[in-house]
Formats: sequence, structure tokens, C-alpha cells
Amino acid sequence: MSAEARGADSEACLEMLATCCEAKRLERARTLAAKVGFQVADAELVIAAVANYNVVLDIKARRIQHGCRDFQGQAAERRLCKHVAAAILALGADACRTIATELAEGVAAASAGEVAPWSFEVITRFTPGRG
Repeated sequence: MSAEARGADSEACLEMLATCCEAKRLERARTLAAKVGFQVADAELVIAAVANYNVVLDIKARRIQHGCRDFQGQAAERRLCKHVAAAILALGADACRTIATELAEGVAAASAGEVAPWSFEVITRFTPGRG
């Protein structure tokens, strides 16, 4: 694929993500994307380390699991934090475009009162033995 085609794919992905991620968060996500580390990255499951947080993209079940404070506030609105957006951007053009398109469609579905294809689950850290 030419650099021009990759750039167009990247722009299409960013455009889709912009429907579910505030512009400043998306800019920070672009910076973080180069630093994403993948523990698992296959067609059904992605587990990524992004700035001391884990992001789980269960592609098969269409579920995002994450726990940063920003995501906790954004998830109910079906909005992405910079960590989740960075993990999606780091996947590469095809996967990014597919997931971003589905998430954008989910924002539109939720606004129309329909069931969105992806679920957002807040996960938080806990220490065993503490009440």
C-alpha cells in the first residue's frame, strides 16, 4: 500500500473516531498510539498497555473494557478516552477503520435509542483483602 493510501486510511479512521472522542483527547491519543504495547493482538481479542493502563478490546464480543477515570465518565455516553482511542489507532489501518466505523455507528444508534453494537465496561483496580 502506498504512503498516500495509508494516509487516507489513517484519516478515515481518525474521522470515524472523532465521532466518539473529543478532539483534544483524540490528539493526545495520536501521540500515545506510538507507545502502545500489545500483550494480545489477534482478530478476536486485543489487550493493550497504554500509559500504565490496560485496554481490552474484545472484538468477538464487541466489548471495550478499561478503567481510567476519564473513561469512567465517558463510557455511559459511549465516548472514548485517549487510552482506548490510542489502542485502536495502534492496531493498524484495517482494524482501526473497522472498529472506528462500528463505534461511530454505535454513537448514532444510541442517539436514536437503538442498541449499539459495542458495549463499554468500566473496570477498576482493587486490592484483595481490602473492604
